[in-house]
Amino acid sequence: MWQKQNSNANSSYELLVNFEINNPGGVRYRRPYVSLWVEDKKGFPVRTISLWAQTTPPGPRWIPDLRRWFRSDRVRQFTDKTDLVATVSGPTRQPGKYSLLWDGTDDQQKPVKPGDYTLYLEAVREHGSYQILKRVITVADRPFKAEMGGNEEIKSATLEYRRRR
Repeated sequence: MWQKQNSNANSSYELLVNFEINNPGGVRYRRPYVSLWVEDKKGFPVRTISLWAQTTPPGPRWIPDLRRWFRSDRVRQFTDKTDLVATVSGPTRQPGKYSLLWDGTDDQQKPVKPGDYTLYLEAVREHGSYQILKRVITVADRPFKAEMGGNEEIKSATLEYRRRR
C-alpha cells in the first residue's frame, strides 16, 4: 500500500518492474541468481521484492555472491531476525522476460512512507558475471515510467509506477 504525502493510506499505487534475463550463450551457461529490493535514503533495506536462488545444496553457498543484497540483508537482520532466503526466495529462471510487482509495503507488510527510495536489480551467474542496476524512485501519488538500462546479465529493465489495476 502506498501512502499519500498527507500520510493517509493510499493503496491505489504499485510499482511494476519488467526485465529480461539475457542469454549470453555458451556451453557452461547457468541460470543467474537474481534479487530485486528497495532501500530507503539511508541505505536500510525496506523490502526484498524477489530473490531467485537455488536454496538446496550446493546452491546456498553462492547466495553471498549477490553482494549488495547479501550485505543489505545482513543489516536488516540486526532489527528483523527473519530468514528472507527461506521465506521469499524462488527458483532461478531461464533467459526471458519477467515482471515483478511491488505493492509499496516493507518486509513486515506495512506501507512505506512517501519519499525517495532506491530500487536495486542484481544478478550473478556461475561462469558469468556480477551485475547490478539501480534507480532512485519517488513513492508519491504521481505515476511515472522509467528505464533502468541493461547489462550483461539483465538485458533491459523498465519501471512503471502506476495506479493499481
